[in-house]
Amino acid sequence: MNRRIRLLLLIAILALGLGAGGIAAQASAQAGGKGYLIGSAAPLTAAQVAQLEGAGARVVHVYVNFGGASAVMAPQSVDRVRALPFVTSVNEDMVRQLDAVEVGPALEHGAALPGTPYWHDLINLEGAGGFDGSGVWVAVLDSGFYPNWRDYFDESDILTNLASAFVAANANQNDNEWDVGSDPHAMAVSATIVGYRLVDDLNEGGWGEGFATGAAGTYWVPGIAPGAKIIPIRVCEPIGCFGSAINAAMDYVTTLKKANPGQPIVINESLGGSGLDATEKAAIDAAISAGVVIVASAGNSGDAGMGFPGAYEPVISTGAGGWVDQWNEYPDKTWWLDDVPDGRRTEIEQVFVVDFSSRQLAGQYLDVVSTGRFLLLPYPCAELYHDGEVIASTNVRTCASKATPDNASAAPFQYLFLSGTSFSAPTVSGIVALMLDKSPTLSNADATFGTLGNPASWGPGTLERILERSATDIRAGTVTTTFRTGVLDVECWELGPQPDAPACTTNEATGFGWVFVDDALAGVR
Repeated sequence: MNRRIRLLLLIAILALGLGAGGIAAQASAQAGGKGYLIGSAAPLTAAQVAQLEGAGARVVHVYVNFGGASAVMAPQSVDRVRALPFVTSVNEDMVRQLDAVEVGPALEHGAALPGTPYWHDLINLEGAGGFDGSGVWVAVLDSGFYPNWRDYFDESDILTNLASAFVAANANQNDNEWDVGSDPHAMAVSATIVGYRLVDDLNEGGWGEGFATGAAGTYWVPGIAPGAKIIPIRVCEPIGCFGSAINAAMDYVTTLKKANPGQPIVINESLGGSGLDATEKAAIDAAISAGVVIVASAGNSGDAGMGFPGAYEPVISTGAGGWVDQWNEYPDKTWWLDDVPDGRRTEIEQVFVVDFSSRQLAGQYLDVVSTGRFLLLPYPCAELYHDGEVIASTNVRTCASKATPDNASAAPFQYLFLSGTSFSAPTVSGIVALMLDKSPTLSNADATFGTLGNPASWGPGTLERILERSATDIRAGTVTTTFRTGVLDVECWELGPQPDAPACTTNEATGFGWVFVDDALAGVR
């Protein structure tokens, strides 16, 4: 974090009467304690922090823009903390997971691709009308970047002066290590938004045969919003992403927005978990009220339902769809650059909803669907993948650079065809950046936040309503596609059991429908 941002945070903390130790108390985890999220109706005062400490809580983060804190405490202290008159809730610090489907000095830009990525065609990105997300910041709350991120990104696309890192309450604190991530997930998410450098070789992509582009070379794969800027914020550890870290990051971005009120900011959360606690809701509400737009993945749990924060109505949630002609000439890998037929009726018939995309259940809100199936993205992790097949995840993932004759254990490829609502979320974040490029004051600040236990009291804001109204309905259906291994794969949504898809249900899978860029921008006045 640069000196100016640290100063802004300190000023905000002192203005609320908190000591300098309030936002990050002691650095090491308390022996025998657990992480907890403590809620309060308003930001905590220094006296209230002292009362928490006196009751046995070691306070780690005091939130600036909403009430609450994260803390470590022994089980016998929980009741004492809960009994304090200003405490509204006490919940364990729960872990959330990234929503990728596990199946799957800076260089100059590479050459232009020999075609257009299908995920651009499938959303009519060519209809952006000159808007490219310029002037918009997208904060990616995720796993952080690898130290060699410049191999993939144009350095000017990444706001390193604003990049940051937060860890769980009951974890060893770090020195803002946003670029020593334990997983390449955040780089893949960011690449979807701003684009990336592809150095093609025969083993890239993980599945299929030949070159992904048709020939060896260095290429530039454009993003959905190539004019936007990425703020990488690491909130995830190898075992997952704890609520205390996510809330602290949300608070940080809210402070950025309040310090730069005219600056359009989007938060992308390609992660989720069950339930919404009071402190997380307060963090989300404060960010959205300040004018930050939040986009989140719906989840990869299919008929088991959506994850939070995506299922919370003031957040824009995204399900995952794909192209019916994926892997159409298997094992040829260049299919992703094939042309998607034009014409609105024809285009929507090219779309299907993926079986893993979380369906909306009672008390959940699925907003839109976008591309989340087999996007070719940077993902250089040796221990998570091996020759295109998943290796069981461990708490310590050793991810390496491209294989060389003297480094046989390094990753055999740098790029994979990836699937997940983790990638439909940044597609929509990119579209939102285009909308904000056209109208920088647009937001969801007028969303209805209601009460925690009453989903019927929640409502969308202005930008979300524009996006939903612009979406094209996806009719219930079934389609046979080609899987990454060349076998046929039946996808079915909203029809109920079918002869070739007996597990198909009628659960809501499409929300308001598929987002086309030209329609979304046409709705912005």
